[in-house]
Amino acid sequence: MKEIRLDASKWKTSDDFYDALLPALGAPAWHGRNLDALNDSISSDEINEVALPFRLLLVGTDTVPSELRNYLKKFAELVADLPTHRGANVSLICEPPL
Repeated sequence: MKEIRLDASKWKTSDDFYDALLPALGAPAWHGRNLDALNDSISSDEINEVALPFRLLLVGTDTVPSELRNYLKKFAELVADLPTHRGANVSLICEPPL
């Protein structure tokens, strides 16, 4: 299983999150910068270059501001729901946990 490791220690906003995640996924230039777009692209093998299954490892999450921490929690919920709703095999690990 492919692992994508992202260092969140310098992230301040959701834009920083997308600036790191979208290139790591091989997302197209037209990819939206919102959770709905991530839901569509992560659960499909037709949008991003990275194919299922894969694991996302976010490190340095203890330094992100509270607003971004809350956004990352919503992203974690989205990823947690993918296997049950769409049959996607994606896991998210945050160190330290959100």
